[in-house]
Amino acid sequence: MKESEIRAKIGDGWLRVIMTLEVAGKPKEHIEETLDKYIENIDKDERIEVLIDDREPAEEHEDGMFTAFSELEMIVDNMETLTWLCVNFSPASIEVIDPETFQIEGREITNWLNDLLAKIHEISKDYREKLSGNEYLTRAMNQLIQNSVILSLKTGNKTEEELVKETGLIPDTLKPFLKHLVEKKHITKKGKEYSL
Repeated sequence: MKESEIRAKIGDGWLRVIMTLEVAGKPKEHIEETLDKYIENIDKDERIEVLIDDREPAEEHEDGMFTAFSELEMIVDNMETLTWLCVNFSPASIEVIDPETFQIEGREITNWLNDLLAKIHEISKDYREKLSGNEYLTRAMNQLIQNSVILSLKTGNKTEEELVKETGLIPDTLKPFLKHLVEKKHITKKGKEYSL
């Protein structure tokens, strides 16, 4: 795209931005393919014109993870599209380079804020659902461990070492459960042996 065409679009309200995308993980090929797909999806969007795509090959870090970067210079048709890019592609950074100043209508600010709020609510809902699921799994796992101890003791008194062998739990994991079961009077401890 010629500079005169870019200037004309900016005159029509488009924004010129530099966006840095970063993808981390492994293996290297997956990271590079993911970055390629991100840029491909951005490039297909009619509301966006990618002017420069400066990609770096994925680099390996000390922890074995890979990171790939791309700095994209682009023009976008409005603030809503820029917000959509930020929300959906989570760039590492973004800089509006042109225009330096601009006026935004109240309607555009309203739409921009509502888009942002919708995404915040979506993230919050997902977080609460995952938190609730984790709490359920923790309760279920605790119950399974307690049941394993009680079932093991149904065949007779056992030491902590014997319970470790029968339940398959490591001592540091089993100890708090044994203490809890004794405190709740579900099991008793005499000397080194536990019983029902």
